[in-house]
Amino acid sequence: MVIRLSKGKNGKPGTLTCIREDGSTTWQRSSDFFAYHDLIHYAVETTLGYKDAFLGLVAKGRDLDSFGTRDGVKENYTQEEGWAEGLAGLVQFAGYSGGPPMSDAELLETLAQTCAAREVSMPPITVEQLTQIRAKARDLHKRWAQLPKGEALELTF
Repeated sequence: MVIRLSKGKNGKPGTLTCIREDGSTTWQRSSDFFAYHDLIHYAVETTLGYKDAFLGLVAKGRDLDSFGTRDGVKENYTQEEGWAEGLAGLVQFAGYSGGPPMSDAELLETLAQTCAAREVSMPPITVEQLTQIRAKARDLHKRWAQLPKGEALELTF
């Protein structure tokens, strides 16, 4: 699947477009916040080999607009989708929280505490994998930040 994140210009929003292997597409408007979040998803899911999380489900035919809360009811996540969302949120929070930087080990400890509090299983992830995810996300974020308005960043999933 080709993932195309386009930056808006002239007051228009950016877009996230996914072009599946069979040629079908799904797209939605996007903001910088969600572009950064989706790039972290890419880093998480490609590093950990997830096939049943956000991008994997889109590749299998799910539309982008079908994710999240609908009519006040939160969707039920697949196990990988829940893990990926938790990891993406944690990595994004660590980058935007304004607090002191957290080490990968500290981030994993926070994840373990969060999982325990929510009574969900901890994703199988090592400190080394988290280091890879964060490095890949930083690289993707840098590429996105340097992209001129009206241009697109394309990734293969």
